[in-house]
Amino acid sequence: MPKATTVRFTDEMFGRLDQASARTGMPVNSIVIAAVLEWMERHTPAPGEPRLDVLPRLTVPPRWATLRRAVELAVGKRSAPGIYPFERFTASAQKLLTLAQAEALNASHSFIGTEHMVLAAFQDAAFQSAKILAALQVDEGAARKEIERLAGKHEGAVRKHIIPTSRVKLVIETAFRLSAAAGDPRVSTGHVLLALAAEGEGIGSQVLNSLGATKERIESEMDQLTEPEA
Repeated sequence: MPKATTVRFTDEMFGRLDQASARTGMPVNSIVIAAVLEWMERHTPAPGEPRLDVLPRLTVPPRWATLRRAVELAVGKRSAPGIYPFERFTASAQKLLTLAQAEALNASHSFIGTEHMVLAAFQDAAFQSAKILAALQVDEGAARKEIERLAGKHEGAVRKHIIPTSRVKLVIETAFRLSAAAGDPRVSTGHVLLALAAEGEGIGSQVLNSLGATKERIESEMDQLTEPEA
């Protein structure tokens, strides 16, 4: 009679399994089973049993394959946003978040929205996000006009401590998932931009997609980046 068991993995190990799934097209469960069978064959072979090549040699896929799989998983998991350490962002991504807050303050808004993050993505030419947007010929002025068209002008007193919207928290959570699934140690402005486009419902996502910065095109441009972000 078949027996079942439950195996729990750390986030890091599951991220590695998910990368293997993206590379091979095999479900995670199949990869785990194949790995177990290979281990058993190496360490506890049955008497007289010939050795089998359980896992074929894999070639490393283009980086976009991992990113695309990560986008699908990240956007599909709409769990409650978590709290992530600021130091897990690149210095550039930390600066982007600070600039997004400045954009909200300059607009006299009492919240930080995805539209503020999009505008911040343009502000430093060294940002991966700025390089990607430039490559896609997305202009900051056009983005500001589109944001004004979609959101209008908000009037009101600014709080002493403005807070990010729940949609911004979701974008940040998605950016963390993207970096982990792609095997990147820190969240870059490129991950943030990709998460903004992939989110699909916020003003930031609507603006990016309407100006041609779709998640597919951002993925493609990220694959062209050869240097890690500072």
